[in-house]
Amino acid sequence: MPGFADEDELRRYVGSIFEAAMADPETGPKLADTGLVLRMDCTEPDSKLTIDLPGKVVYSGDEGPEPGATMVMSTETANAYWQGKVNLPFAMARGKVKVQGEMSKLLSLAPLSKKLFPIYVENLKADGRDDLVVA
Repeated sequence: MPGFADEDELRRYVGSIFEAAMADPETGPKLADTGLVLRMDCTEPDSKLTIDLPGKVVYSGDEGPEPGATMVMSTETANAYWQGKVNLPFAMARGKVKVQGEMSKLLSLAPLSKKLFPIYVENLKADGRDDLVVA
């Protein structure tokens, strides 16, 4: 299963679904109401993304506010996760995803995240990135 080539791809695909969701008049306020600043700290290759849900801004690298919760995983796992192919509790139990920080806020994000999965897959396909689509 493939992952991203670099931090720019993480930003392009994962960051863009959050930007679209935060701009959505229905989903955006719900995301902001979580009060969560989420960091995705990925490996293979090393890359970071910080999603400031209340501020409605996505940052790359070490930029952005201090996260309330951090998800650590490979870019391969991140790619599969945003397609709805990773069960978070199971992945945490197996050590594929490590979570640090405010678990309750992160879990409150889970139902909203599910709405992002089809958009993520559509974006991959629109860019001709069928190599990243998990069957």
